[in-house]
Amino acid sequence: MNRLIIIGNGFDLAHGLKTSYKDFVLDYLCEYINKFNSNLYYSDECINIAKKNSFRIIHSKANFKLTPEETLDFISKKLNINDAVDFKINSSIISKSLSKIDNLNWVDLEIEYFNELIFTKNLYQTNPNKIKYINNQLEFLKQKLIEYLKEQQSNFIHNFNKKPLIDSFTESVYSKEVLTIELKKNERPKNLFFLNFNYTNTFETYYDECRKIIPSEFDYIHGDLNDGQGSPIFGFGDELDKRYLEFEDEKNNELFRHIKSFEYLKNKNYYRLIRFLESDDYQVQIYGHSCGLSDRTMLNTIFENEKCKSIKIFYHEREDGTNDYTEKTYEISRHFKDKGIMRKKIVPYDYSKAMPQPKK
Repeated sequence: MNRLIIIGNGFDLAHGLKTSYKDFVLDYLCEYINKFNSNLYYSDECINIAKKNSFRIIHSKANFKLTPEETLDFISKKLNINDAVDFKINSSIISKSLSKIDNLNWVDLEIEYFNELIFTKNLYQTNPNKIKYINNQLEFLKQKLIEYLKEQQSNFIHNFNKKPLIDSFTESVYSKEVLTIELKKNERPKNLFFLNFNYTNTFETYYDECRKIIPSEFDYIHGDLNDGQGSPIFGFGDELDKRYLEFEDEKNNELFRHIKSFEYLKNKNYYRLIRFLESDDYQVQIYGHSCGLSDRTMLNTIFENEKCKSIKIFYHEREDGTNDYTEKTYEISRHFKDKGIMRKKIVPYDYSKAMPQPKK
């Protein structure tokens, strides 16, 4: 039996990288509000800040800078200087997310983008350029995200003890974790496949060690920061959503510009994944992935495949002692049409454990 290892953003966060949506969007807004403070004007695809005639310089220090926390407070109070500054967030995706930024994941942003497409689609006849406008905003955010993550990755120093996670990746497939076929004994997987949903390379140092133990390969299924495994993919990936089916009746290809399924065709990563899935029975391990609906097409292909015999969640254990195992099962269930098969595949909580936390 093989093993498919799913790596999500929680894996990077556990290593101390600031790769959450909140980290990114506050860094982006903080940078440009500080540029405004230097030039008294800033504009891009998503925000505009401009002084009014009555404006008085609001910074007394030559190198005035706002921290991300101050930036959020700045915006939440509408800069607290409405009579002096015109501040407008043109991106509804960003503006709608600010009020719930503390709990927002990347999947939520992609779903928000899809909701905007649905709303705008109905206005297409009266405003045919609106869909392209939204797509251009998402493309701009993607490019800013790439710049931000490159900085995060370049500053990352891997001085963690790798053994706990390596032991977890290469552990045996235990017979008690598999119901639909009979394993004669606990056995190590024949092959490992690391399916990295991140753009960063944090997992690779573990991969290098694991392949010394078990034959291994990997995919950056959404591309990587250097385009070595394809340009980064960012968008929506739930073709099972009933509203998505309406797109196919529309004669507007702009609706598909950031739909992941079409992006997957631009490189060999998806093809390589399918070849692995079809090669033998496999167990899935999940590390730090939300299993949200924005990746539903991909995850449905993995989970409902008849060769998928077991899904093992390495849950996040919070500081207060609670964990997200149950929430993960809710999310995984949305990727199954047959809930009976789902219950046979998900390894129960009693046999599951928290993701080993990297320690220096």
